[in-house]
Amino acid sequence: MKLLQLQKRSMALAGSVMTVYLVFHMLSNLSFFSDNGFNQFYAFYNQAWVRWPVLALVIISLFIHVKAAIAIRLKNSQARGQGYHKHNKIHVPAPLVTISIALLFTFIVVHITQSVLSEATDVYAVVTDWFTSTFWFLFYLAGLFIMAMHLLHSLVNVMQTLGVSSKMHAALIYSSVVMLSLGFAAVPVYIWMTQ
Repeated sequence: MKLLQLQKRSMALAGSVMTVYLVFHMLSNLSFFSDNGFNQFYAFYNQAWVRWPVLALVIISLFIHVKAAIAIRLKNSQARGQGYHKHNKIHVPAPLVTISIALLFTFIVVHITQSVLSEATDVYAVVTDWFTSTFWFLFYLAGLFIMAMHLLHSLVNVMQTLGVSSKMHAALIYSSVVMLSLGFAAVPVYIWMTQ
């Protein structure tokens, strides 16, 4: 039981680190609406002493989060024995949850790879080029949608794991995830609509 609690806490902590990074990433993306400010920020951020430690922290957190999630899921499925007969909440089938998590992981890996391989001094032009493509625009929005669903579910669980009543904080969680998602969507929607 102690191992399970440790896994839940490490998953929650790693998820919290990634959530803080997401807020930072979204706010930095909004500087796109000032092309000089956007390029200046990414000229600073893309320096090796900033970019690689931040990326390493995100990848380590992602690894811890995924490893703990898999361990918890396996332990829960072994302990349950048979499925529940009655659900008090809307039941999302386990295969659908697994598919959504795999798609979210794919989105994260593709996005990180795309960013790492874009060694350009004019990041504004690179991002504009990405989102004039209908494929990348829709891929990004689909990834944002899955991320938002995962965050809504996960942040409630994090509150419970850390001993905070999720009902008290539900409105804050929902509004925060909506604001984060809209912030991320603003740049691709603006580019796609204006090009």
